[in-house]
Amino acid sequence: MKDDFSPTSPDALLTSTHTNRAQSSFFSQSRVKDKIKSIWHHLASGITPLLKMGAELTVTGWFLSPIIREMQDTALAYIKGQVSWKKDQEKDLERLDTILTEILTIVDVIEKREIKDGNQRRLLSILKDAIYSAVDVLDSFQYMVLKSKVDSQSVVSCATSSCIYLGKRLIGTDKFRWKLADILEKLGEVKTTADTLLKVVNFDNATAKLLPVTRLRVTSPLKENSSIYGRRDELDKLRDMLFEISDSNADAPGPSDSSINVISIVGVGGVGKTSLAQLAFIDEQIRMNFNLRMWVSVSDTYDEIRLTRDILESLTDANYHTVTEFDKLQNALREKIDAKKFLLILDDVWYDEDKTKWENELLWSKVLSSLNTGLEGSKILVTTRADKACNILHARTPPLRLGGLDRDNYWLLFRNYAFGDKYPVQFPELKEIGIQIAKRLNGLPLAAKIIGRLLNSDLDASHWKKVLESDLSDDVMKVLRLSYQHLPVQLKLCFSFCSLFPKDWRFDPKRLTEMWIAQGFVQREDSYDTDSNIEDIAKDYFNELVQRSFFERSLLDLPTEYVMHDLINDLARSVSKDEYFRIENDKQKEIPPNIRHLSISANLLGSMKKAVLRNLRTLIVWRKTWPCLEFSLPDDVFKKSKSIRVLDMSGCCLERFPTSVEGLKHLRYFAFRVPKRPWQTSLARLYHMEVLVTRGHSCQVSECVNLPANMKRNLPKLRKALLLNVGGATMSGLGGQTLLHGQGEFHVRKESGYRLGELKEMNNIRGQFKIRFLENVEHQQEAVNAFLDCKEHIEFLELEWSIHARALTSDLDYGVLSALRPHPDLKRLKITGYRGTRSPTWFETNWLTALSSVILDNCMGWLIFVVSSHSFLSDLNSEQLNHVAELNLKNCTDPMPAGGFHGLSSLEVFRISDCPMLFSSNCIEDQDTNFLPPSICHLEIAASNVQSSLLQKYLQGLTCLSTLVLDSCHSMISLSFACGPHLTALEKINIRDCDDLASLDGFGNLGALRELVIAKCQNFCSLPADLNTVGSLNKLVICQCPLMRFLPGGGLPVSMRTILLSGCHPELDSELQRKEGAEWSKIVHIPEKKLEVGLDDLLTIFPNSSS
Repeated sequence: MKDDFSPTSPDALLTSTHTNRAQSSFFSQSRVKDKIKSIWHHLASGITPLLKMGAELTVTGWFLSPIIREMQDTALAYIKGQVSWKKDQEKDLERLDTILTEILTIVDVIEKREIKDGNQRRLLSILKDAIYSAVDVLDSFQYMVLKSKVDSQSVVSCATSSCIYLGKRLIGTDKFRWKLADILEKLGEVKTTADTLLKVVNFDNATAKLLPVTRLRVTSPLKENSSIYGRRDELDKLRDMLFEISDSNADAPGPSDSSINVISIVGVGGVGKTSLAQLAFIDEQIRMNFNLRMWVSVSDTYDEIRLTRDILESLTDANYHTVTEFDKLQNALREKIDAKKFLLILDDVWYDEDKTKWENELLWSKVLSSLNTGLEGSKILVTTRADKACNILHARTPPLRLGGLDRDNYWLLFRNYAFGDKYPVQFPELKEIGIQIAKRLNGLPLAAKIIGRLLNSDLDASHWKKVLESDLSDDVMKVLRLSYQHLPVQLKLCFSFCSLFPKDWRFDPKRLTEMWIAQGFVQREDSYDTDSNIEDIAKDYFNELVQRSFFERSLLDLPTEYVMHDLINDLARSVSKDEYFRIENDKQKEIPPNIRHLSISANLLGSMKKAVLRNLRTLIVWRKTWPCLEFSLPDDVFKKSKSIRVLDMSGCCLERFPTSVEGLKHLRYFAFRVPKRPWQTSLARLYHMEVLVTRGHSCQVSECVNLPANMKRNLPKLRKALLLNVGGATMSGLGGQTLLHGQGEFHVRKESGYRLGELKEMNNIRGQFKIRFLENVEHQQEAVNAFLDCKEHIEFLELEWSIHARALTSDLDYGVLSALRPHPDLKRLKITGYRGTRSPTWFETNWLTALSSVILDNCMGWLIFVVSSHSFLSDLNSEQLNHVAELNLKNCTDPMPAGGFHGLSSLEVFRISDCPMLFSSNCIEDQDTNFLPPSICHLEIAASNVQSSLLQKYLQGLTCLSTLVLDSCHSMISLSFACGPHLTALEKINIRDCDDLASLDGFGNLGALRELVIAKCQNFCSLPADLNTVGSLNKLVICQCPLMRFLPGGGLPVSMRTILLSGCHPELDSELQRKEGAEWSKIVHIPEKKLEVGLDDLLTIFPNSSS
């Protein structure tokens, strides 16, 4: 809600002050009233002329910005705690309260003006420097308070003590008075500067103007509108260009290693080049014309390795982040597109002005040479702002030049954003104003989106008229700046922060908003509001920026990734240039000494070594690609930068932390890749730490890391500990308020701090969690004290007893497992090394209502109990657990229970390994019943004795079975599927390491089979004679079967698309290598023929299996 700041109503400020601070002020209400009125009249002469200009001011009372709010809160807390101090100290505190209020009110007026004069901007910068310094001093007092609490290991009651009281105990009255005097001196300088600046700004009304203020409207993100306005003619033309057969003899204006025709869309920023390319990418006719489609965002920072990797990853689901050699990437890409017709879209290509024309052409020549194995008719579509980019790609076809939308279609687009779900006819006055605004936007879709959503935030005629009267010139950046000027102050701070990230950065809202919180940009409307979650407020901030089109969903449409248009990124850099600096190329060698927020590409980190950045509050070391970049920093690199709140070093790989990290007592957010040397003690004194992000490496195998011990005590304000790409993390002493997300581990020991009772308050553990060394639990009550059933956010729970040197059975194990009852929302459970003879009590009821996967590993005593009348497997057959969708059994030495697993009616995935007796002949003799439920879709049997004569009985009734995997089942000699039409859904058969298997037959009933893989079967020599009748088969792999000499006499199905024959009988291999003879004639019709195993083929032969 807006408060009108009128010279005739000075109580506007007073009312706001009383509302927010009446209970906390050190002064009486009458003294506060007199003080505010005095300040008001002191400023009235400077403010009145501004109001005569017709501008609207919104006064935030005691608050200038979130930073000042933090400062004022802290000051008031200090004052409140000093009621017993001497009179002269009380006067100092009263002076502090007065001067703060005066400064805040003056700066509140100044910050609502757009100041362009360089001298005035420098004065404002001096003012802010002093304020930031004062904030840091006050924050240091809070640090001392936290240190005192940690040292005393006691909880101080806020009702009987205070920040300043604890600070006095810690550093003494004299030292505190010195600190207080220093603050007053700094603020005195600020007050003088503020008075001067206010007079100058007030005198020169022509130099600056009041900025509009828009109230923050909390919304959820809008879905991107899928309606298409205009561009039909352009799409038709582009479609014709893509379908046109290129003249292979056409002369290109320069050397080129690619015969692929390059087509370009050229236009100014914001005109809709990317949108048109997206329309082409999803167009049905274009989809049908190309076998493969790839999309890569290029932007202005790239090299041949990054581009080739991005093309590969857009083509497959594989991850090539660890591949850093161009030749390997090039060969992999050539193999993927070999003999295929493809469409590659390179979005937002720039000409690198830091390179010569020859260097630009050489780079792109390398990239394009990777594409010359594609079929004729393949195309590359480029979007760019400059013809120079088309020239270095040797585009033979004249570009499609994109202009603004025509007036009618542009109005349809504009009104969609301006009115949303409302009808313009309901607002005739707004409609007329909107038509006039739309005419001035030159048909640019980005401007329609930005300005339209700005108007939609307030469907009021006065608001729309102000926009109409603004500078809507031909410069699209001025249009975007207008939208920025209408942001509330909190969103301006948050948006400016985004300038630290390079173009095409994929923003994770959770990571970004945590940085905003750490900087103090996110604030509750009422500081006494303890119910509002600060993270929810930050999320609302982000959603508001999405609603105003400052962010949009990434092209990949991932739910957690957003991107920023290049022009919006340029806007962020423009409005934040005084305080923010981003280093992304060699041209930016000098870092301005007074900047407060810095981001730097990891490969340029060396430029920081000599920089002295006393005002630095943010440092982000980023890297667009995943591979590690090893680097070292001198120990004193942060010695002068003690004000850092956000430190993200995850873009580089450090051997160890610089020792100066330990002195960053203001640090709230810390992200890093795990150093090779011990690092935990570096965090022991960072008492302000709120978010800790631990990342793994690409240069080494992910290992389990140890989080700092006693985090509850040493990091009292820690809210989140995030584990990303690490093999797990051990912790102890984690506070109850701290959220742990990732593969967390708790290692049980027989010593204080490592018993299960430490888990009692850790209710914010999320995702995957493992408890290891449960054999160290001495009493069942220890497990009861863990309160595992209160941890509702754990999705995958692992309970592990060490399997070495333990008795086969243990009564204590049963008591511990029964006490470790998970929360009913648990989805996956793995139990390893359990030696109990009975199922836990919570398995005998319908407690785990969401459980979908159970994994048992080396539970020897438990599986012996399986065969009894009250066995665990019988429980799985009961109605209480018929919702289980996945079951993995390992190391089971006992036969199948009576009735088998047929009662698990929801079971879809069943994996059995090292269970030699589970499928023995004794358990199924003279039985006609089905042992497996018909719901099974995926069946894997590994290292188990499965006799081929009995496999048909196990497969009876599996009408939903789509995948069958047989691995290391050595008892099978021949395998027949001629047992009836029930396997109608079977699509994949994978048989490997079955040394005794010699032949297959009976494939005539497998009408859905698409893929057959036989690998490393030493005696296999005969494919089914009726394989040619399987009209659905399109892939056949026979690998490392040395006795395989002949393919079926009837040949292979005409539906076959891919065949891999490698390591077969030498005569067969030789005949196929020569591409002649009877066996070659059987496969000559297959489009893709492989005679060697490639990396991608290994995924087919050895697909990933969960365990």
